[in-house]
Amino acid sequence: QSQEKKKTKEKQPMKIHYDLLNLRMNQAEQKVTCELMMPAKLPDFYNPPLGADPVVLHVKHPTQDKHSVTLMRDCLHKNLLHAKLVSDKDSYLLVFTDRYTGMLTAYFKSTEPFVAKYAEPGRIPFPSAKLQSVVSQMLDGLKGLWLYDKYHGNLRLDNTYYYKTKDGDVVVKLASFKCQGTKLKDPAKKGKDKTETVAHYQAKDLQAMGTALEEISQMASDLSEKGYLLDCRQIDHLAERLKEVSKGEMHYIMDEIRTCPFFWTRVERK
Repeated sequence: QSQEKKKTKEKQPMKIHYDLLNLRMNQAEQKVTCELMMPAKLPDFYNPPLGADPVVLHVKHPTQDKHSVTLMRDCLHKNLLHAKLVSDKDSYLLVFTDRYTGMLTAYFKSTEPFVAKYAEPGRIPFPSAKLQSVVSQMLDGLKGLWLYDKYHGNLRLDNTYYYKTKDGDVVVKLASFKCQGTKLKDPAKKGKDKTETVAHYQAKDLQAMGTALEEISQMASDLSEKGYLLDCRQIDHLAERLKEVSKGEMHYIMDEIRTCPFFWTRVERK
C-alpha cells in the first residue's frame, strides 16, 4: 500500500513558479520577448543560466504547432530551437524558447553572409566562410533530427531562426516543424493505405534545402547591382545535388554532401 501511495505521488505534476522580466510585445507575430528566471530544477541544455535567462514567449492556439513544439522540446541539438518550458493546459499554447535574433530571410537581405566585412566591390571569393557556416549548421540541425528518427517537414528560410552572439557568430536554429501524413495506396495490402517512411521525408528535407540554396543564390546574384561579382556556380551545384536526393541515399548522403566544393576551405581551393 505504501508503494502505491508513492507511485501516486510521483504522478503529481510539479508546480512551477517563474518571473518574467523586461517584456517586449510584438502583437503582429503574437510573440513576447522577455527574460525568464528559470526554476532551479529545469535544465538549461546549451548555456548555463546566468541570473535572468533571455527567452522568447510564443502564444498560439493549442491545435496549432503542437507537433512542432513537441520536437522543439524533445529533440536536443544546438541547431534546433529548443522549447524550455511548455504549457498546453489552458485555452492557449504557451511556449518559452531559446533566444534568437531573427529569421534567416532577414539575415540574407544584408551583404554579411556573402562578402567579408571589409571587402571592396569587385570579384571576391564565394562562398564566404559565414555562408558556409550557415548552410553547414542547417544540415547539422537536420542531422540532429535524424538522431531521434524525426524529420523537419517544413524547411524554409523564412521559418528558420538564427541567433547572433556577442562575438558576431551566427547560430542557426531550425524550427516550425510539420508532420507530413501523406497516405499512399499500397498494392500489397489490397488497396489499403500506407504511410511513407521517415527516410522519405528526411530526403524531402534535403530537397527543400536545395530550394533554399537556390533562393540564396538568387540573393547573391542580386548583389551584382551593388558591384559585388559573386560566382554562384558552387552553391548552384550543391543546390542541384540536394534536390536530387532520394531516400535510398540517406545512409551516406551527408558525408557525400560535405565533400562538395561549396564546403572547401581556402587551403583546399588552392
